[in-house]
Amino acid sequence: MAVKADIQDGEEIDIALLVTGIDEWNHDAIARKIQLEDVNGAGVDLTVFHNNDVADFEWRTGEWYLLEDVVGNEYRGEMQLNPGYDLTVTRLNDPPAAAENNTSASNEASGAPAERAARQEANSASTPASTAPDGERFVRGREVDSSPRPTADGGGELLHQQPLSDGNYLLQFELGELPELTVHEYELQATESSGIDPDDFTNGIQGFTAKAANYYQSRIRSPVTTADASRRRIYATEKLHDTLSIHGYTVQPVYQGDTTLEARSYTDDGPLQEFVKQDVKRAVTGRFEVSGIDSIIEPTPQRTANSGLFEAYRKYKCRIRVDADGTVICGVNVSYHLESTFSAADWVRRGHDIAEVSVEHDTDLYDSPRTATVKEVVDMDYDDVLDGPGVPMSEYHKKHVEQDVIDSMRAGDPIIADLQYGSGADSIFPQLLEYCKVIPTFDQLGRVDETFLNVIHNESRMKPEERFNVVTSFVDLLGPTPYFDFDPVPQPTNAGYREHQIRNRPNLRFGDGQTGFYGAGGLERKGYGVYKAPESFDIIALSPEDEAGDARPYVLSLLNKLAEYGASPTAFDRDTYELGSEFHYSSHAQKASDYDAALIVVPDADEAAAADYDDPYPEFKRRLGQLGVPSQMISVDNLGNDNYRGNICSSLIGKAGGVPWRIDDVPGGVDAFVGLDVTYDHATKQHLGAAANVIMADGTILASEAVTKQSGETFDEDDVANVIKHVLEIFAEEEGRPPRHVVIHRDGKFYLDVESLITRLDKARDLIQRFDLVEIRKSGNPRIAEYDESNSRFDIADKGVAFHVHNGDHSYLTTTGGKEGSPGTPRPLQIVKRHGSTDLDTLAEQAYWLSEAHVGSLSRSTRLPITTYYADKCADFAMKGYLTKGSVIRGVPYI
Repeated sequence: MAVKADIQDGEEIDIALLVTGIDEWNHDAIARKIQLEDVNGAGVDLTVFHNNDVADFEWRTGEWYLLEDVVGNEYRGEMQLNPGYDLTVTRLNDPPAAAENNTSASNEASGAPAERAARQEANSASTPASTAPDGERFVRGREVDSSPRPTADGGGELLHQQPLSDGNYLLQFELGELPELTVHEYELQATESSGIDPDDFTNGIQGFTAKAANYYQSRIRSPVTTADASRRRIYATEKLHDTLSIHGYTVQPVYQGDTTLEARSYTDDGPLQEFVKQDVKRAVTGRFEVSGIDSIIEPTPQRTANSGLFEAYRKYKCRIRVDADGTVICGVNVSYHLESTFSAADWVRRGHDIAEVSVEHDTDLYDSPRTATVKEVVDMDYDDVLDGPGVPMSEYHKKHVEQDVIDSMRAGDPIIADLQYGSGADSIFPQLLEYCKVIPTFDQLGRVDETFLNVIHNESRMKPEERFNVVTSFVDLLGPTPYFDFDPVPQPTNAGYREHQIRNRPNLRFGDGQTGFYGAGGLERKGYGVYKAPESFDIIALSPEDEAGDARPYVLSLLNKLAEYGASPTAFDRDTYELGSEFHYSSHAQKASDYDAALIVVPDADEAAAADYDDPYPEFKRRLGQLGVPSQMISVDNLGNDNYRGNICSSLIGKAGGVPWRIDDVPGGVDAFVGLDVTYDHATKQHLGAAANVIMADGTILASEAVTKQSGETFDEDDVANVIKHVLEIFAEEEGRPPRHVVIHRDGKFYLDVESLITRLDKARDLIQRFDLVEIRKSGNPRIAEYDESNSRFDIADKGVAFHVHNGDHSYLTTTGGKEGSPGTPRPLQIVKRHGSTDLDTLAEQAYWLSEAHVGSLSRSTRLPITTYYADKCADFAMKGYLTKGSVIRGVPYI
């Protein structure tokens, strides 16, 4: 029987060892150190790195393990162990015979392993899901089956195993039932007398508590989550005994008693959902590449570029919800994850910018699949000493890379860059780009392989039948889950939701009191004319000197179209400008300051980027915006394109203060809507809190405002309050009275103290008697499709289909689709009520009709209500300098 004295530096050995403790590390490379003893009681540590296959192995204190092909490592004169590439770990049912002759020594050194074993046995008896079988074996990553998994194949058969009736369905599935769950509650206490310093952790005590919960759930391989993070409380589905070492603190879980979590409780559904997420993640780990339930990637590519340089993998994103009655629902979306087949170093050598590009370790060379973002290429040699480990990079890589690969890199001139592996500044480390592959965005892929990008774009726009089949087959692979034993039903379900259909009717009002279904129907087909023409509509048209001949007839056709709409210009002039310096463009823009609107013909963007003259588009937009003159740009490539004339004219009318059409009837007795949005400025790394607009009840824009920069993508509570004050002032000025009922739409989540904001608004009941706070969430929502039983297939659902959650505060709403057609499966919006007495039916109908009010699109409705859509446009224009920040903007110059 091998003992510690037999361990040799750099040599593999088979050895039986007893686990006496586990020391968790908060370190970029080291995950934990396993404290071990041989049969003679001699102590030895096994250093486990984050990128080792054994990183997630469940070590049990007081248990014996056989470690085969573990590697000796002499560190500061002390012999230790490293996992190595071929490590296999097997838990032994009984201690080795030699160990039984030294039980007293072992017991003294291990802290009574018999007592620990008894506690472990009691813990393990509570549920089979938390235990490993006798003789459990750690399997190396390269032994995991990576054969292709079924996706679309078989999905259709699963869908139709049981008949579905005609109707609309959410792309979500029933996992099982979890009406209540009894868990153990613990308070985390540090053994140090000084307690825990919150500054040692990201997000203070809450960050510490979350980290500890994550460590425990990884160790016991059963769900653990935070209870009250501010008080260092956690919930565990199994009993906890072992201490943790975090940031140098030794942390002890102190049992507080058992708690029964109930799905019907508003405060308990969060922990229950987190428990289910952990269970689902474990269900797919090993069969997919999993970083979370929102990133589950198939092991084999779905499509490979003809060049062989890029691959596209299907990526699944799950969303868990526990209904009030305990029904566990899993919504699933599918998209594509892109990877390059060449190194990030080759990306640089091909002349492409690598800054801010996502990369991942090439696991054919590097034994860790971690992802990161490239910050910049650095001037560094492979043998330069790293600051943290204090060894040359080439030496450090011996733990992760084969020696012959290291030697080949040392012989060359490898490209090294700083990579950011996490969110903090302390997570940036140098890495060889030869060891990384690029994970390109669609934009980055388009600059390198436009043909493959077009293929992936078409593939990703799955029609409902294909999308539902693919997702159904994936869901069938989830069960049974390892802890809760959920076995999903492989058919979409509307469980927990009530369907509501918004009747499509002629609810847009045009000129002379006429109503129609959509913009083109009223203005083009029926010839109703605009609801309201601009009071003053003096237009100037500018075009490059070389394009004047082609521009003149097209501009004249636009004037004729405006006349057909009943919005002829009150005056019209045209002029030319020379393509050259931005200073020339500014002087021409200044001449347009006496007009109500400007039509500007500009070169195609790609042509301007490659030319030796300055692109006129941004300078005209910026200068005219500052002068308060709305502008409509027309690309030279679109001169003569009749398909755009209607949108150009309708937009120009709206920008100049006219109203092409309005909503005839909006439910809910609302006086005004307010839209809020935030836009991120990548150049300054700041968020511009843009946007606020005031929309009247009939969908006509009253005013907009671009507000100040914010820290992080949040609106400061004071800024929101100030915006609403301005709403009251503008509305009162226009209507002669304050609004009685205001609905506030936020693009995304209200990342602020909503309760405090509500209290402030409640104090102004004399000015605003009633208000609703509503979030319009664009992404991550389950798709909706219509099932046709006669043809046994899913088709695109009509616009205006809503699903309202039972006993909750949100709805899913389709605002596109139906007869408008769609290149794929339309993406619903989520309507979330944060405050107010208006019911979900009414809030969904309001959002739907506001999505029909965008005057820049005649034939198709925009997906978003104009409250948040216009706020986003306003924010973007303000960020680019096309609007004057802080001033009230009349009309919609930003569409």
